[in-house]
Amino acid sequence: MGGIHPVMELLSERPGQVVHLYLRDDHHHDSRRREIIRTARALGIPLDFVPAPALSRMAPRDSPHQGVVARVQEIETFASVEDFLDASASWPPAPLVAVDGVQDPRNLGALLRTCDAAGVAGVLLPKRRVAPLSGVAAKTSAGALFTLPLVRVGNLAMSLRLLKKEGYGVAVLDLDGEALPEGPLPPPLVLVVGAEEKGVSRPVADLADWRIRLPMRGRVQSLNLSVAAGIFLYSQMGPGS
Repeated sequence: MGGIHPVMELLSERPGQVVHLYLRDDHHHDSRRREIIRTARALGIPLDFVPAPALSRMAPRDSPHQGVVARVQEIETFASVEDFLDASASWPPAPLVAVDGVQDPRNLGALLRTCDAAGVAGVLLPKRRVAPLSGVAAKTSAGALFTLPLVRVGNLAMSLRLLKKEGYGVAVLDLDGEALPEGPLPPPLVLVVGAEEKGVSRPVADLADWRIRLPMRGRVQSLNLSVAAGIFLYSQMGPGS
C-alpha cells in the first residue's frame, strides 16, 4: 500500500499488519515522513530506503505512493457466512453489506470506508466478479480494509438465501424501486450494493425484500455507490445513534 496518509493511518490503527516499509532514498524528509520513520523504528518494523524507480515498481498501479510504500500481511477474511454468524456476539447485529459486481478497486475501497464509518457488522465479498483487495482498494478505504470483518462467499445469491433463513431482510438500492422509508427497516438487515452502471444482478435482485430508491431532486439522477450506501445506512440508525 502506498501513500503517506494511508500508511500513517495503518501504522496508527493496525501496525501489526505492516510487514516492511520502504521509503524513497532522497534527502527530502518532511515532518510526516519523519513521523513514519520514528513510528516504524519504535514498533520494530523493518525499514529500507530504496531508489525512486524501485519504489515505483513495487507501489500499486495508478496510485501515487508519495515516496512511501508498506508491504502488508494478507488480509484476514471469514471463510463462510456460517463462520461469520458463529462469531457474531450480539443480536440483532448491525447491518451487513453485500457487494455484487463492483469491479473498480477505488469504488470498493470507498464503499468499505463508508461501511466502517456507519458501523457495519461485516461485508460479504464474492470470490469472483468483484475488485481485488489490492493496495488501491486499501488506500481508498483509508484503512477500513483492515478493520472491517470481511466474508468471502462463492455464490452471493446462495449466501443471501442462508441469511434470509437466519432472519435477515435483504434491501437492494434500485433506481426503479420504492421511495426510501422514513424510519429504519426491521433488523437484522443486509444491504446489497451493485455496480454503478449495472446495479445488482438479477438472481440477487429477485431475493430482495425491499428495493429502495433514494430521492434525487437535482438534474443528476445517480450517486456514487459509496455515497448511496452511506445515505441508506445512516437512515437505518435510530435516534441518538
